[in-house]
Amino acid sequence: AAITQAMNAIGGTADLTLATGAIAETWGQDVLATIQALEPLDQWRLAVSGNAAEATGLTNDAAVKDTVVAALGEDLPGALTGAAVIQQGPLILTVAEIMPVLEAAADCGPLTLQDAPDLGFPPGSVVTVTGAIANPATRAELVDGLSTIGGDRQFVISTETLNPALCLIEQHLPEAPPAGIQFKFGFGDRPDENPSARYFVGENPVIDLVIPASMTDGYLSVSFLDVTGSVFHMLPYMDRPDNSIATLRNGQTGDVTVRIAYPLNADGEAASRAEMAFTVDDSILGKTKIVVIHSDTPLFAEPRPMTESAGGYAQALQEQVQPLNITSLDSHIMTTEQP
Repeated sequence: AAITQAMNAIGGTADLTLATGAIAETWGQDVLATIQALEPLDQWRLAVSGNAAEATGLTNDAAVKDTVVAALGEDLPGALTGAAVIQQGPLILTVAEIMPVLEAAADCGPLTLQDAPDLGFPPGSVVTVTGAIANPATRAELVDGLSTIGGDRQFVISTETLNPALCLIEQHLPEAPPAGIQFKFGFGDRPDENPSARYFVGENPVIDLVIPASMTDGYLSVSFLDVTGSVFHMLPYMDRPDNSIATLRNGQTGDVTVRIAYPLNADGEAASRAEMAFTVDDSILGKTKIVVIHSDTPLFAEPRPMTESAGGYAQALQEQVQPLNITSLDSHIMTTEQP
């Protein structure tokens, strides 16, 4: 009667069956104490058979969850055996509820959810966010914002941290699928490969592009976007003006390797004006984005200067480039740092 009265008072239901058996003398008050502890939850259920019990519950409020867990302790009250599983909701976290958090934190283009279920994320699921961010603090902001609405879910922030200059360009780069161009990194003074694309001050990067066999016509434009907000055009440029695929292939079929950054000679200089070469110095350290754009016709009507600002390049992309002319965009991050 006491259990039924307690459940009716909170608008719940009790399905009770009189039974006989060996139960603890405190069984009744233990069950009532458990119900009282569970009452602050938005939803809960208590199943009892003899002295064995199972309590489950859900709340959207982290403080309420902590209060209920503390009241129940590691075991259920008194002589009851079993445990309580209390989750922080909502029961379903929808994409519509998540997107305002992603939009508020987006500082380097849109952030997206990976493999989001149509109906949303249930408790205990993994929510993965992808995209690019401008600084590490944005990652912490995302975790805090998602945790506030997400309850008992695991949030994986699988983002690439760039910098404000790269993010400026990122937002103005044309939308195009990758063509599968491969990037190969090495060193000017030794035959070692550098798959991490990480270079230290004083090293001479050697960079090759591998044009896939399916790419047989059009033009290839290669630019370096560095941490200072400068853009270096590696192909085409004044001393290497022909960036057509036909010229780059030079009669070869299949996959073709094209060098865009060369070894320095014994005097520490490029072998010729047509072979761009450089060493890493401490004036420009951080992440550089290498962008390779394939287009049906030359990307710009007039050649761009060898070096320009990110803002100038972004404006030129926006004003001069015809989107239908661009067939693909591939990119890779190169990192430079102190030893």
